[in-house]
Amino acid sequence: MPERSDDELGMRRPISRRDFIDGVAVAVGAVALGGLGTGAAAADTGRKAGDAYPPALQGMRGYTNDSMTVPHRLRDGTFWRDAGEPRRTGEEYDLVVVGGGISGLSAARFYQREFDRDARILILDALDDVGGHARRNEFRAHGRLLVGYGGSQSLESPSTFSREARSLIEDVGIEVKRFKKYFDSGFDARHGLGRALYFDKESWGRDHFVAYRPGTEYAEILRNAPMADRAKSDLSKIYDAPEDWMAGLTDKEKKDRLARITYREYLTEHVRAHPDAVRFLQTTPNGNWGYGADAVGALDASIEFAGFDGLGLDWDQPDRRLAPTGQKLWTSEDDYIYHFPEGNGGVARALVRKLIPDALPGRGMETITTSLLHYDRLDRKGNRVRIRLSAPAVRVRHVDHARRVEIAYVQSGDLRTVHARHVVLACNNQMIPYLTEEISAEQRAALQYAGKLSLVYTNVQVRDWTAFDRLKISSVRYPTMYWGSAGLDFPVSMGDYRFPDDPREPAILHLAKTMCKPGLPPREQGQAGRRELLATSFQDMERAIRDQLGRALGNGGFDPARDIEGITVNRWSHAYAYEYGLPWDTFWPDGELPSHVARRRWGRVAVANSDSAPRAYVDSAIDMAYRAVRDLAGKPSDSVSRGVDGVAP
Repeated sequence: MPERSDDELGMRRPISRRDFIDGVAVAVGAVALGGLGTGAAAADTGRKAGDAYPPALQGMRGYTNDSMTVPHRLRDGTFWRDAGEPRRTGEEYDLVVVGGGISGLSAARFYQREFDRDARILILDALDDVGGHARRNEFRAHGRLLVGYGGSQSLESPSTFSREARSLIEDVGIEVKRFKKYFDSGFDARHGLGRALYFDKESWGRDHFVAYRPGTEYAEILRNAPMADRAKSDLSKIYDAPEDWMAGLTDKEKKDRLARITYREYLTEHVRAHPDAVRFLQTTPNGNWGYGADAVGALDASIEFAGFDGLGLDWDQPDRRLAPTGQKLWTSEDDYIYHFPEGNGGVARALVRKLIPDALPGRGMETITTSLLHYDRLDRKGNRVRIRLSAPAVRVRHVDHARRVEIAYVQSGDLRTVHARHVVLACNNQMIPYLTEEISAEQRAALQYAGKLSLVYTNVQVRDWTAFDRLKISSVRYPTMYWGSAGLDFPVSMGDYRFPDDPREPAILHLAKTMCKPGLPPREQGQAGRRELLATSFQDMERAIRDQLGRALGNGGFDPARDIEGITVNRWSHAYAYEYGLPWDTFWPDGELPSHVARRRWGRVAVANSDSAPRAYVDSAIDMAYRAVRDLAGKPSDSVSRGVDGVAP
């Protein structure tokens, strides 16, 4: 297939993203607004903070350059050089929460339940939308509302949730059993849709598309694939007829060996798979782990990835050396259906409704998606709970002989302070050392160990999904291209919100990209991937979107210049919490974990966020909020701590 020009791909078409300046230009706007920056994405649209409706903004979203201006200046040590003295607002609160994601919102609700239902609470967040990584994206297509998820995806395995997490979910009006009604589990079968693979000529010598139905053996799927015949044979065995490639070892010896190597090493050293087969499998773990087969431990890989069934491992009990994700996967038998149209943005909206009912009118779970969130009501003076967006915290310290805590933050270029009886830091834990000088060197080092892995979730509005219907697929996996996958969103209809069941209707496509650098340890992959992500322009991402969709779907009649009507890129340079696992974290699972040191309360300040679990799931975020509030109350939370990381604190 000849390479398409920008015009053929539609790069210059006036789609709705053209109202939004990309991340590079945003940085210029931030400087123009003042030395402190705004901590908001308002400069992206040329409107004042609060005027824009965040879910409908398109272009580069998530961590925009503007929203990260203040945090990055804190990190670089330049913020206080010319910041001046903060202005005292005179505002006093029972609790200030730094971080407006699910953990921060949950901490506010747990505080009401633990201390006082009428407690005065302020939630500060650096982003311009509530929910943190639980991000909602909206599109208007020919008068119709389309909702997609731009971050935290689903309630993963609710049967494994702690008692406290289940209680909070129920408290905010979410009835988990109802997802069986909302999620159209028969959608693919009703439309006759399967899956597809796309091999790109740049990596494999020629472009090749293959669609297949669930249950199709890999010998058939790969029959005409552009790879060595031995690689096809190896993949066929790995997927459909795995052998005991560790024959002669006992069950214990096999697990001991798997705990010392990566999935890639297992494939190369024990399976002795052809390099083409290893390359094909390299990116299969990216979505769950944030990195590939070269960094995922083989013991964890044996729970969910291909090539291990022939080993005959005894899994009557989970091996204690499994990482938290491996333990969760071993325990769970849940179907993957617990998903709002906006992903866990639905959980965030339910929490906002509980904390500030006037901000999200309506009753019942079915109105969470369709009710309008009134952003102008989040920070009203008369609210018992206030949510202040585009307001990054810059300093947290005890004052008045430790009877209160002073919190300094920036909003609209203005440096201000508020005071509180208690503080929960539910933000990126790696930022905490830059917010306070009150912690020990040991805790500072432990907090900085809490790495983050980068992720990009993109929603593309298309005029219809007839190309998928003609090709009889719902998604495409690209083993070696920029975007790892693309496909129709989850088929969820709730209340008045209806998923586009007819292929002629406008729809949202979801694309995912994990920013990792094979060949490095997982935490270093996160750092290298973050640098690459922040240096990548929206224009480059858009071109890759148009190119990959056009190449894979072209035979179904898809024309990227004609059919793409909107693009929202959610850039999360600090996304998945880095969880401990072998063979990299040799302290796991014995001994005191860095997260236990990192989340120690000091004075009137406690630490939350899934980083402090560490495990990148919505129940972890809730559990850590519960533990933080219990820490402030001087009460134990052993059941939650054990449920999260498998080791008593």
